[in-house]
Amino acid sequence: MSEKNIYQRVNAIMKDCEYLQKDSAGMGKGVKYDDVIAMLRPLLIEHGVVIKVNEVDFCHLEGLGSGKMNLFQGSYELTLINMDKPDESIIHSSTGHGMDTGDKAPGKAHTYAVKIMLTKAFALETGEDEESRAEKMDTKNVISSEQYSELEAFLIEEKDNKKVWNSTHRKVLTAYKIGDIRNLPASKFDEVLGRLKNANN
Repeated sequence: MSEKNIYQRVNAIMKDCEYLQKDSAGMGKGVKYDDVIAMLRPLLIEHGVVIKVNEVDFCHLEGLGSGKMNLFQGSYELTLINMDKPDESIIHSSTGHGMDTGDKAPGKAHTYAVKIMLTKAFALETGEDEESRAEKMDTKNVISSEQYSELEAFLIEEKDNKKVWNSTHRKVLTAYKIGDIRNLPASKFDEVLGRLKNANN
């Protein structure tokens, strides 16, 4: 089996995750629990990560409001476990609320908390349209090594006789939601180069 530790496995899953579009979920817009599970389940299996959820605390209030809604609040812990080394784990926590006129409030609270913990644990990108998804797919066509060198000239400075990234480098990474300049979509090269040249004039 894989020798990767739990952090490397989580990182591998994050690399394989895609964009999740927000839709009608509950009382407003949000990603659905089933969509999160549908994306993550095969990746968890592939990379050998098991999830375990524990209910830490709960509070049940009955008959609230004119509709006599039952409110359930639960605190939960979600543990990501390396299946090959079960002593390696990462724990996330969250609180979930559920309202229902019947007996479904506890289940709703549990479902909501798990969805939030998984979304945050794997830094899943969410949005209300397809723009983010399109840009993410476009990153498969990234800048060439020559284009990288051209941008690099604007992003490095001398400090203590060493070449280091300057503050503009971090701004570009943040603006284009990338972790490395090499991952800049080729379609964005001219735009970034133009901005860098203007900033240095």
